[in-house]
Amino acid sequence: MLVRLRSFIRVLLRRDRFEDDMRTELRFHMDAYADDLIRRGTPPEDARRRARIEFGTLEGAREECRKSRGLLWPDEFVRNARYSLRTLRKSPGFAMASILTLALCIGANTAIFSVVDAVLLRPLPYPEPDRLVYLVTEGRLNGRPAFNDSSDGATWEMLRDHATAADYAAMSGGPVGVNLAAQGKAQYVQQDRVTSGFFRVLGVTPFIGREFTKEEDRDGGPSATILSHDLWMRMFSGDPGVVGRSILLRGEPYSVAGVMPESFRPAVNADLWTPLRPSTKGEGSGDNYAILARLRPGVSFGHASSEVTALGQRLLENRHIPVDFFARMELISLQRELSGDVRMLLYILWIAAGVVLLIGCLNIAGLLLVRSASRTREIATRVALGGGQGAVIRQLLTENLVLSMLGGIAGVGVGWFGIRALALFLPDSLGVWQELRLDWLVLAVTAIISVLTSLVFGLMPAIRAARLDVRSQLTDGGRSVAGSSSRWPRRALVFAEVAMGMVLLVGAGLMIRTFRQLLHLSPGFDGAHVVTASLSLRDARYKTAERANRLFMDTLERIRALPGIESAAVGLTVPYERWLNDNFWRSQDLGTGAPSTITSMNYITPRYFQTLRIPLLAGRDFDERDKANAAAVAIVNQAFVRQYLKERQPLGTTLLLAGEKTPRQIVGVVGDVQQRPGWSSSAPLAQEPDLYLPATQVDDAFLQLVHTWFSPSWIVRSSRPRESVIAAMRGAMEHTDPLLPFASFNGPIDIRDRSLRSQRFQTILLGLLAGLALLLAIVGVYALIANSVAQRRRELGIRMALGASLTRAILTVALPGVALAAAGVLAGSLLAVFSVQALQSAVYGIADLDARTLSLVGTALLIVAAAASVIPALAIARLNPANTLREE
Repeated sequence: MLVRLRSFIRVLLRRDRFEDDMRTELRFHMDAYADDLIRRGTPPEDARRRARIEFGTLEGAREECRKSRGLLWPDEFVRNARYSLRTLRKSPGFAMASILTLALCIGANTAIFSVVDAVLLRPLPYPEPDRLVYLVTEGRLNGRPAFNDSSDGATWEMLRDHATAADYAAMSGGPVGVNLAAQGKAQYVQQDRVTSGFFRVLGVTPFIGREFTKEEDRDGGPSATILSHDLWMRMFSGDPGVVGRSILLRGEPYSVAGVMPESFRPAVNADLWTPLRPSTKGEGSGDNYAILARLRPGVSFGHASSEVTALGQRLLENRHIPVDFFARMELISLQRELSGDVRMLLYILWIAAGVVLLIGCLNIAGLLLVRSASRTREIATRVALGGGQGAVIRQLLTENLVLSMLGGIAGVGVGWFGIRALALFLPDSLGVWQELRLDWLVLAVTAIISVLTSLVFGLMPAIRAARLDVRSQLTDGGRSVAGSSSRWPRRALVFAEVAMGMVLLVGAGLMIRTFRQLLHLSPGFDGAHVVTASLSLRDARYKTAERANRLFMDTLERIRALPGIESAAVGLTVPYERWLNDNFWRSQDLGTGAPSTITSMNYITPRYFQTLRIPLLAGRDFDERDKANAAAVAIVNQAFVRQYLKERQPLGTTLLLAGEKTPRQIVGVVGDVQQRPGWSSSAPLAQEPDLYLPATQVDDAFLQLVHTWFSPSWIVRSSRPRESVIAAMRGAMEHTDPLLPFASFNGPIDIRDRSLRSQRFQTILLGLLAGLALLLAIVGVYALIANSVAQRRRELGIRMALGASLTRAILTVALPGVALAAAGVLAGSLLAVFSVQALQSAVYGIADLDARTLSLVGTALLIVAAAASVIPALAIARLNPANTLREE
């Protein structure tokens, strides 16, 4: 009869009858159902009560109908969600602590994942980005992997003339600062050089105007430039008539060919582009070009890469390659190339953020286990009334899901602020050029993380709470904890938190020690009261060494004549910057056919060493004797002597530089300075072998070549205020050449900080994640001991009533927390041995697994954990044994 009644109700609801008719029919069938129960032997009162419970209300009918349709679970979820919000409102402290923990953890993961999404996952902002590829040379030298992502002019010509599977383009190694004069004013702008067809390969057409032609991309071709949308708006106020107009760039007239659209995002920050005009000589004789391509329609990646490998093999066979060196040219995706420098770092930060999230989940799981102590009677009552373990678990998991969703919503807000902060620092610190945004993928991952966290931190407490002994909980007054037969689950959670926190802290400690080591390197010079400023001499008016040296002399004379100026000089580069790398032969190698040797090189004016106070250790400084027609001379540093001259007397030794016919004689030895290495080391700063040349003894070809990549710096030492020195330098340059604007003014510390900004950013970000992990781990230890005090209140009262001392009682409670922390530190140290291998490329000057770092981090963590254990244990001092026993 019950089945027939449910079918009737289903028909009524499906046909949408009025509630009055439904009630009439329900009353009739309810009475019939009660009569049927009475005929089967059920007492009349019980039969009528059962009928009223089952079908006595409209809501009951609807529930039966939805159950028959399989739609009961949404109703149950809604009820459980409403109940969860009420319970959380009754426990604001627990709710706020849990939501704040989740907000910080999920927010950190959201911010880090937004960077991972932008750099590694999101397609490049060009049409069909999966068909964009990049040329690299991979191989092995002395059994170790070798990788080169730059190419020379011969490689470019080979691909341009013989490759058919893809459309190739090339660009220079990066933008350089140049001088732009237009609209009656001069600006220092970033210029990048690309071949004709470069923008076609990327799939982007100019907003107005056109791309470079092949005639413009050859030596002697017409001078043309393409402006970025930002420069067009900034200097020309968005005037569409700028196309075809002539501007003065690098001292030469250039015709504006086009303007790029506002949506165009180049991989390198550039204000304008000019034709690359690649060749196999000069710049093109070395690996100074980057080559990218777009696969032609219907051509697979494998076919294009095989074609490049075959063409490259013939080219490599014509070069003098060492026997122990194997190399091959191949193609990789453009996205992989553009993300290569930061890929490993992002993986490390992503894993670190995930570990922080896991620690947060374990922390909340511990809080849930503690919270279950106050709800044992409630849960036992529900089970006793027939709720069942499944219903209890569903209710508790719904509470956890509601809690995680609230934390996820708050985490999105924290992540949004984190994304905004990262967007300010990432472009300069790590070279991340992609747009960071909170898009649908980031939000979807945040939602998935929120749901998964509810399962991670909520499943075990829910199962343990549902398995309680109903009889003991109801008869014992609810004093025991749900599932409290063993305290080890909570202790295991704390142990895991401390161990994972130890791993992150060791990683952060290594980064901090590395950064501190870099900051405290001996600079080799005195940078106090020194101001430097660079400007571009890649200018048609300064193509000759004579004109450049006249500029140096005139400006320096004006600066030195000002009161308060102690000394002034010009150098191609200054300490903490990357220097020019060039080849040379030692005197004993001349005529033997020995290969050349590489060194860092710098042209300078007299008083360069005096201005920077670099010590002169032997010989003499450059002076007025070292003119263009005088004997060619050079000065080397100590590192050069140690590496290349060894036991030889450096003074008087001759060197032949690449591109020169007359050997140079070493006339002085100076101290070493810190600089960004370009060939001898992967460290951010190092002391490389350096070779100094007098600026008056470099020829026109050399000067034009080096000014393609480098902008010389004016260096002034003065007792005057910095602003006064800057004004004096500007005034001297404006008087000499008003079309040469200084790019920026810096002190040596500014240059050092700019060279180390990547390491600084990595250290700060990993340190913040490790600090958050430490905070969560310590909160876990504190909560464990505080809950232990609350649970063992009666036991401790009895102990103290029987004569136990206060100190012994406190130690009894606090020692488990210290022991867990010690075990976690030991386990974390073992994990760190394997995990910190990922930081090898970022650790300099110390061992990959530094014993000092391990001991310092472990000791600090133990001290903090001991404090977190003792502080809540001190609550025992307020315990009155008599009152405790009386309460029981």
